[in-house]
Amino acid sequence: MLSNKSPAIFFQTFISSLLGYIALFFINRYIGPVYWGYLSYALAFGALFSLVTDLGFNTTYVKFISGKGDTAEDMGAYLVIKVVLNVIYVAVVLGSLLFWTDVLKRGFQNPIEYWTIIAVIPYYTILNIMPVFNNYYKANMQSYNIAMPRLIESVFRNSIFIGIGVLYYLHIEGSLGAGITVILALLYSISYLIYIILLWLHGRPWGFKKPAVETIKKYIKFAIPLAFATSIGIVNGNIDKIIVQFFWGAVATGALYTDQRLISIIATLTGPVTIFLLPLLMRNLEDTKEIQNTKIMEYERILSLISAPFAMILFFLSPFILNIYNARYLMYASSLSIIAVGGYVGALTYPFSSSIISKGKQHMVAWISLSGIILNIILNVILIPTTILGFRLGSLGVEGATISYTAANFLVYFLYKEYFRKINETRTRSAAVIHIVVAFPSALVLLLSAIYLKPYSFIVLFPVILLSLLLYLIMSLSLKEITTGQIKMLIRNLIPRKDQ
Repeated sequence: MLSNKSPAIFFQTFISSLLGYIALFFINRYIGPVYWGYLSYALAFGALFSLVTDLGFNTTYVKFISGKGDTAEDMGAYLVIKVVLNVIYVAVVLGSLLFWTDVLKRGFQNPIEYWTIIAVIPYYTILNIMPVFNNYYKANMQSYNIAMPRLIESVFRNSIFIGIGVLYYLHIEGSLGAGITVILALLYSISYLIYIILLWLHGRPWGFKKPAVETIKKYIKFAIPLAFATSIGIVNGNIDKIIVQFFWGAVATGALYTDQRLISIIATLTGPVTIFLLPLLMRNLEDTKEIQNTKIMEYERILSLISAPFAMILFFLSPFILNIYNARYLMYASSLSIIAVGGYVGALTYPFSSSIISKGKQHMVAWISLSGIILNIILNVILIPTTILGFRLGSLGVEGATISYTAANFLVYFLYKEYFRKINETRTRSAAVIHIVVAFPSALVLLLSAIYLKPYSFIVLFPVILLSLLLYLIMSLSLKEITTGQIKMLIRNLIPRKDQ
């Protein structure tokens, strides 16, 4: 079930993430959690308004170009739509800033946040156009063209971030002060300009075709059911940091974003499986329900097998991992443990949501996603703030945000799975349950290490993590959850090649 194209994506995401975590260390440890908090807030603010650039069109584009239509015209239609939405995005962000500062006469925790938000606008405008190229590669399963531009961008940006961190470590950064956040934001914009140029170069000649009005209407008709859920989903993914910043300040915002960056390792490791999932399902719509069910359950098993050991590491060793980045994050250790559970559960939803979309039931995806989003937003409003209108609420801050996220992921997973079972007329039990047995020895090692070793030192922490992963691999092989042949295939296809 794991495509031989997937390891190329794994190679890119692993290297990119490794560099990203090293850069995150240098920023938090030497530049400081306050400035990281300002940057986190600016990125969340910019992302909050990117809801107007998706509106369900990204999923629509992948579905249509994975089918048997006129690919050149579909690409042309999508490009036109994305350009129009991008213009709206820039206007909305600038208008919101002016309304906040000039009409409401409100400010920020630090004035530099205003200019940091301005600096991330080019980053998001480029990011919003990139799916035109990336999703085409995804639909055609061109893993090399997906992997290499992203790898080059990541190496470029994170190397500079690390270099700046070294300057701060050596105390030769000069008198930048809070202005460093603007520089970091601009580096995002510059690196993504390089990224999109590489995406374009790798796919030449593109052969975009002027779209007919009917093609545009086709996109709009399919995207409408997804638009609201997709848009509110983007709000959902960023509103927590906005609320945390407003009530708890930059350090707390930085801690929450650090938690989210750390659990992104789950998306990094499962991404090679999920990235081609919808295109593969679109090409096998004529399979019987029994075959489809077998495939989806196998995808769920693989995603669970990959993500479980890393979720456990983050859950049991959260204080020791956060201490590596900055000791000021130790008070937020419980939030990392909670969000690790949510990240694991969230990874398991992809097979079911992709299957439902492939069957043309995108309206149900919209309703199910919306249910989780509404729950998350409601819980955020209740659990994060100190007071609202004089009423004391949960006052849990970062922990409240991670509880909300995890609860919403549980709800969405349950609803997706139940609806999939309904339309496939099956009650097959989840194959992921076996991983409780697979993970038990590793979990025991992690728990005992947290209690007795207190591995605050990386020299102690690293061997503990390696031992837990080794035990997990041994148990997986013993219970035939993975075979030596599959491991050999993974290694053989690891380095991205142009024929992939």
